[in-house]
Amino acid sequence: MDDFYLFANCNFVPDKYADWQAAYDTLAVYVRASEPTTKSYYFGIPIDYAHAFAKTTSMFAFEVYGTRDDLYSTHLSSPAMQTFLSLIPPASTTGLDLNHYRLIAGFLDSSHVCAPAEIMQDIRITCTSAAAQAGLLASLTAFVDSVQPSDETLTYMAFASLDDDVGARIYGRWKTREDLERFIRRDDVNAFWMGNKEHVRAMEQRLYVPNGKGWLHRGSGYEGEKGEKAGM
Repeated sequence: MDDFYLFANCNFVPDKYADWQAAYDTLAVYVRASEPTTKSYYFGIPIDYAHAFAKTTSMFAFEVYGTRDDLYSTHLSSPAMQTFLSLIPPASTTGLDLNHYRLIAGFLDSSHVCAPAEIMQDIRITCTSAAAQAGLLASLTAFVDSVQPSDETLTYMAFASLDDDVGARIYGRWKTREDLERFIRRDDVNAFWMGNKEHVRAMEQRLYVPNGKGWLHRGSGYEGEKGEKAGM
């Protein structure tokens, strides 16, 4: 069974990130110990605030669950989550900002041991129509399948939206900023974008730095790629 992927935005009152994070740290202890179906729980600070995490007004969350029920019936319904949700409103400018996806191609961790990344990139794509999404996803699958895991490209994954019929997403992690800059200048990367302009109505791109919280996956036996297990 394919995993269930969540991309979330955490939005903060200025200078309240530390308060939100303190509540999360307690929640994460519970989730790590009690929710094996919360497979990834990984976060990034916008690169604008890489120099000062405490001042950030937003944070990116990448989460992986076994099923949709593991998110909504187990994770979001737990007593620990209810306590967390009761503590964070003074630090938050929005409620839960959640987006749901299915994986279509790619790899979660080329190292299989959660090698640290210096930078990550999140690309959110809105297609012009459902037919355009189908065309984009076919091209995106072929492109991402051609990207080889390496010591530099630690994560590269492509997703289709489960919330609408026009959305897609790309998520990547790189060992260094220089590795990212080389990657986005590759001929195959630019050939993909140039060949799919007619499918895309809008695109948002953001860079993040890991905040050192949570986990990318729980261990070497994780299911890291579509249809594969690490080490196979």
